[in-house]
Amino acid sequence: MEKRRQEIVELVKRESEISFAELKQHFPEVSEVTLRKDLKYLDSTLQIIRIHGGAKSLPAAIGTVDNFYTRSTKHIEEKRVIAAKAVKLLRPNNSLFIAAGSTCAEMTKVLPDIPLQVFTDGLVTALELSKYSNIEATMIGGQINTDSVRSSGFKVFEELNKLHFDFFFLGTDAYRPDFGFVCCSAHAAALFQTLIERSDKTVVLMDSSKVDAIRAARSIPTNQVDIVVSDGGLSNATAKALSQAGVMLL
Repeated sequence: MEKRRQEIVELVKRESEISFAELKQHFPEVSEVTLRKDLKYLDSTLQIIRIHGGAKSLPAAIGTVDNFYTRSTKHIEEKRVIAAKAVKLLRPNNSLFIAAGSTCAEMTKVLPDIPLQVFTDGLVTALELSKYSNIEATMIGGQINTDSVRSSGFKVFEELNKLHFDFFFLGTDAYRPDFGFVCCSAHAAALFQTLIERSDKTVVLMDSSKVDAIRAARSIPTNQVDIVVSDGGLSNATAKALSQAGVMLL
């Protein structure tokens, strides 16, 4: 059974998306009931994504070709609402880390020009910070990841281990109440965990389209986040789940 399930995972990865009929052709000796149980198990363990009539690989479901510049054109108004709310948390002389990402970049555009220490791993965010006269901006060093337009590598962690922040602001690829806030890369997951440990408050910027959008193998548990800033479109069920986890919703 384990061998068959691993073969299913590899097949879905290779094809990106496969219909149940195609899957049945690859395993003609296995009953439909058993194959559906296999898909249910692999979906529940976050190895594939079940869809109507078949399955997708995680990269296909997440949309790894959807780079920063594509993402920055989506849900613009929602991101602006979130940015306006988020900056109200700030006070003079706060220290903060603003992660790379399109929603975080939108927040950076409307920061109050007051004395702040702002650190980032995002190239677009760093460029936005350069227009302020009262903000001390620092770009964390490392190799450039062109897909996420952020710095990465061990040097990023070396620098972070010497710092502490009042606020850590980050976006998320998706949110599920039973899973947490989704990270689609190993680097982002490790980076975010380090920043959570080195920050007094962790703030997730999340528009309502991210709820139950996808699943992935890495996440930040909901109870590790202090505040979620959203666009006002979250369902009552999502708001309740956040509240029960001790998260403030703005």
